[in-house]
Amino acid sequence: MRPLYGQSVKRFAKWDGSQAAQFEEGEIFDAISDSLLYHGDPSSALRQLMADGLELPDGRSLVGLREILERLRQERSDILNRFDPSGKSSEIRDRIEREVIDVERQQLDQLVDASKGEISKSDEDKFFEGNMELDNVGSTLPSIFESLSGYEFESDAARENFEKIVEELRQEVLDNFFQGTKQSLESLSGGNKESYREMMSAMNDLIESHLRGEDTEESFANFKEKYGDSIPPGIENTQELLDFLVEQMAAAQLAFGALSAEQQGQLSELFSMMMDDMDLAWQMNRFASALSPLVDPSQLNSMRFRGNQSMSMGEASEAMSSLSDIDSIESFLRSATSPSDLSKIDLDAVEKLLGKDSANSIRRLSEIVAELEKAGLIGREGATLELTPAGMRKIGAKVLRDLFRNLDKSRFGAHVSRGSGVGVDRNYDTKPYEFGDPLEIDLNATLKNAILRGGGGVPIKLSVEDFEVELKERSVTASTVLLLDLSLSMPLRDNFLAAKKVAMALATLIRTSYPRDYLGIVGFSEAAHEIKINDLPTVAWDYVYGTNMEDAMRKARAMLAGKSGTKQIIMVTDGEPTAHILEDGTPFFSYPPAYETIEATFAEVRRCTRENLLITSFVLDADDRLMSFMNKLSSINGGKNYFCNPDNLGDFVIVDFMNRRSDLR
Repeated sequence: MRPLYGQSVKRFAKWDGSQAAQFEEGEIFDAISDSLLYHGDPSSALRQLMADGLELPDGRSLVGLREILERLRQERSDILNRFDPSGKSSEIRDRIEREVIDVERQQLDQLVDASKGEISKSDEDKFFEGNMELDNVGSTLPSIFESLSGYEFESDAARENFEKIVEELRQEVLDNFFQGTKQSLESLSGGNKESYREMMSAMNDLIESHLRGEDTEESFANFKEKYGDSIPPGIENTQELLDFLVEQMAAAQLAFGALSAEQQGQLSELFSMMMDDMDLAWQMNRFASALSPLVDPSQLNSMRFRGNQSMSMGEASEAMSSLSDIDSIESFLRSATSPSDLSKIDLDAVEKLLGKDSANSIRRLSEIVAELEKAGLIGREGATLELTPAGMRKIGAKVLRDLFRNLDKSRFGAHVSRGSGVGVDRNYDTKPYEFGDPLEIDLNATLKNAILRGGGGVPIKLSVEDFEVELKERSVTASTVLLLDLSLSMPLRDNFLAAKKVAMALATLIRTSYPRDYLGIVGFSEAAHEIKINDLPTVAWDYVYGTNMEDAMRKARAMLAGKSGTKQIIMVTDGEPTAHILEDGTPFFSYPPAYETIEATFAEVRRCTRENLLITSFVLDADDRLMSFMNKLSSINGGKNYFCNPDNLGDFVIVDFMNRRSDLR
């Protein structure tokens, strides 16, 4: 289809999970915002994303490393449950028994068939001697091949079947050891065995020299130039060639069940037996004798195959390669500490084992850190990842947006008011335009932004990000201090994230809708300390016991001193006071709460009340004793208590704040 008016034509289809998932960095950042808030650390949040993956409501997903490791475990189990290492040799012995020995015995039986009348002495001797030889062919493949190679068959069909089995086995060995097998076999069948013997001799000389520790760089170059078609592409030195051949030897031992040191010698014999040329057989035996000791039987035994399907050498090689890749990928993934580390993994190997979905997810995860940095949402301080101011604002906006999405829209309108005030007095402040703002454009600031962005010159081209809107001054302002419980009980009861999201939402609401208001934040556990709003995303709980409301209220009272407008304290907690500050300035802790702590807390509540500081408390996981304490606190102060759970905490806080804020108009 031809593009219309120079526009590219896009085709859309319903997401069915097979497409490579595409995520904008903003979507990923929003998806990990809870984790960023909980940990207060981008590196920890990204590690959690890397481990757990991501799934969006529309079906797009990134597979996490936990799921990929489980897929690797299942793939390993499938391989081990499918194959039987002893199956190949058993299969060959069964074929020889059915297609060679049984057919030959049938022919021998015809020699002494009574229905033929008189039996000659010659036929009788052939019958007994033939059956005796067949009874003593041995149990190992080398002994079977050696016995039958010298056996004089009475049955043409049995002889042809034996030759066919030998040829198939010889071809399989050559196919898996040498890349140029087809040409090699054609040369053998055409009588040109000399060139193949020369190749085998040269390879044996090269391997033996390398194993003696000699420099084989020049010898390898000469070998590759002459016989390069017989080895895989990409092999650049003798050690790489040796590694490949040892892997093939291990596959041969696995396929034939030759896992012990004794059976390694039998495998060498078998390779010799399959060559009908003495010189070539000697070269094959020399080749196998050099490689067999390099294969670790214990490593093959540790694979613990438990299936019932026999393996060809090709299947054994493929199984070993897959198991090796699984081990390598699994080890790499378990050692990865950051999504960026995943850029070093072999994605082709992942795709071959687990499919495009897993490979695409790993690739996408490996790109996330760089994309979030490029978008300005995270930055670096040395080797440490940090949230940028833009990232903090984005988290706050998402938290607030999510809270308002849950609120009763008939009560508050369809969206957060973007205006700064309800009055008409200009304060000559501006802010960047955001969707939903009244289009009260400040022309000077807007043009200045466009000129700075465009580098000067005419005509001036305006973009959405250039627009600045005027702020109106509210007729009144409010001053709020949020007391945030950071005691150890908060994360232990899964209350910490909800409380921190409330703090972020409140800070964002005041910044965007009430920019002339004051908001202070105090974190408290054993003691209290002020939290700067810019530090809020990185705040973590304190690894100490104690809920010191008394110290938190004292600091809030000091922070509100001299502030204009209506003043209030908002407290989020999940426990009664178990700590207060002694006269010498040290914290005192007791659980259950000591009488002195309760009295010190109520004394500070009375001080706040005398200074007209209304305390609104949002209480999580309240039992009867905590409810009794909080009700007494509110009876002293005149404020309200809201008994919440983590799911509705944000709704209660924002609703109460906006109700009180609207009462100030």
